Amino acid sequence: MSKKAYTEQEREQVGRDLLSVGLEMLSQRGLKNTRLQDILQAVGILKPFFYGNYYTSLAELVIHIIDYEMALLLQAAKDDAARQDISLEEKINRLIQMAVHSRQHHFFVMTQEEELWVHKHLSPEDFDIYQQGQVQFYEQLLSLWHIPEEKCTPKELGNLLLTVVLIYNSAVRSLPFFFPEELERTAQAQAAALSRYLSSLV
Repeated sequence: MSKKAYTEQEREQVGRDLLSVGLEMLSQRGLKNTRLQDILQAVGILKPFFYGNYYTSLAELVIHIIDYEMALLLQAAKDDAARQDISLEEKINRLIQMAVHSRQHHFFVMTQEEELWVHKHLSPEDFDIYQQGQVQFYEQLLSLWHIPEEKCTPKELGNLLLTVVLIYNSAVRSLPFFFPEELERTAQAQAAALSRYLSSLV
């Protein structure tokens, strides 16, 4: 199919499909069990077309998928921010719960192992661009929640959120001294405490 003459509109649609199909596969299978070929086959393109028009590697596609899902998470946070029937603490907690229980919401949150793999396969320049996008995402969350940056910087917010999410997603495979049977209760307690803390900064 890569020999087909695509219109610009079709190319753009393929680009969107790569992100949405890739996100769905990663959210359900994880990075270890997702091959680039699986994504390309589901989208209906061949590797030469992929490499010639979109990305240079699976790692580059993965970080663009994460950028794509951050936009979806931000929209969910905006929708909650507009609600009058729940408190700010609840709004923050809802976002944390979406990230913690990412598979249920069809989001992909990297484990510690997956982060190391992606970092290893990215150029320093691409990693810097990725980090800048992360910072912008956390800036937008702080703005939505009306939390002043002098009380919590975007990078600090990122570290706080990732601490909860990474432990929950990585403990079974990467943190053998954690008690897996208590991970759910631990995550709930951490999410509640973090939501309470962040809402107190307003």
